[in-house]
Amino acid sequence: MKALVKTQAGPCLALREVDIPKPEKKEVLIKVKSVAICGTDIHFYHWDSAVSNFPVQFPLLLGHECSGEIVELGEEVEGFSIGDHISVETHIFCGRCYQCSLGNPHNCQEMDLFGITYPGAFAEYARVPAKVAFRLLPEVSDEEGSLFEPAGLAMRIIDEARISAGDLVVILGCGPIGLAAIQMARIAGAARVIGIDINDFRLEMARHFGAVILNPMKEDMVQRVSQIAGRRGGADVLLEISGAPAAFEYLFDLVRREGRLVVAGLLPGPVKVNVTKDIALKGIGIRGIFGRKIWETWEHLSSLVETRRIDLSGIITHRFPLTEHEEAFRQVHEKAGKVLFIP
Repeated sequence: MKALVKTQAGPCLALREVDIPKPEKKEVLIKVKSVAICGTDIHFYHWDSAVSNFPVQFPLLLGHECSGEIVELGEEVEGFSIGDHISVETHIFCGRCYQCSLGNPHNCQEMDLFGITYPGAFAEYARVPAKVAFRLLPEVSDEEGSLFEPAGLAMRIIDEARISAGDLVVILGCGPIGLAAIQMARIAGAARVIGIDINDFRLEMARHFGAVILNPMKEDMVQRVSQIAGRRGGADVLLEISGAPAAFEYLFDLVRREGRLVVAGLLPGPVKVNVTKDIALKGIGIRGIFGRKIWETWEHLSSLVETRRIDLSGIITHRFPLTEHEEAFRQVHEKAGKVLFIP
């Protein structure tokens, strides 16, 4: 089969012919139908400083935002059948550690990561631990299914934000996760959603999904959000999804007193925060997010997609075969929403 493999440190991936994997006893083998390029994949492709956050062993098979059709079952797999279409939870939990025992397998202390520490899906076939396979409903397409992982993060962010009817919500970062979060925030009852990004193409996508759009390269964010917020003084809820250090220079000034901040963007390094002025004296509640709740988040998301309350297909802008991987990774830096490989 064809696969995109990282064989050594440094930029780019190599297209290789490799053997179709054999599923182990608690795994399923899928024919990959759709796999998306994630920000993490971009870091590994360019081999920038962010890869130091992950343990790396070569050869490395990337690709974790995926869907596929089960074509083979391991001998101990139950609850799935050949022909089922699935999406994959990236966080491969142990089921034994303290966090797992508390019902938090998404933040397992002995976690493997599909597509990083465990072979991923930038390939025609992939083996998947059955415990992290999520069966897709017939109403959900394979392309939509490949976005369940990132859209699931947006779903978890919205769940933890506790948005109330009438809230003003600011979303920093209008990439695919932010675009999903805009739609979900509106469903949750937000009266107005502001999308902030420096990419005008993605801002127009955010506008399409109902957000008021702002570009910090062209406007003063504190002044504009203050104008929109009026007497409340700032956003009721701010969702930090960009992972941009520059956002923290003004982020806390966008949130009203007693407002809520949810941070899901992964920054490349430390940032300076005035804890007294920006957090304590304003009474801001802060929540960090890593991963999706298994399987609560997935079920919530599946219901929204099945009933067409949110549009995941509208976030997809480009599709490539594996043989055009160099062009695909160029495209993600240009005018693009979510970029897919269709192996």
